[in-house]
Amino acid sequence: MDLATQKNDLIKWIHTIEDATILNKLESIKLEETFDFDREWERSISGDELRERTKKHLMSLPWKK
Repeated sequence: MDLATQKNDLIKWIHTIEDATILNKLESIKLEETFDFDREWERSISGDELRERTKKHLMSLPWKK
């Protein structure tokens, strides 16, 4: 079975799925394959930065004044 036939069979099968659990699992597989760790690492913040942002936010809440 060639790749095009396999893809076509999978597409047909996906269109018949009505179980949300299976669809969610397929979505998680899709996300795993497209996750770019290096890009996410560049966008991340340090623990110290998170602590400072959280502290600043908490101090800005009305109940804290």
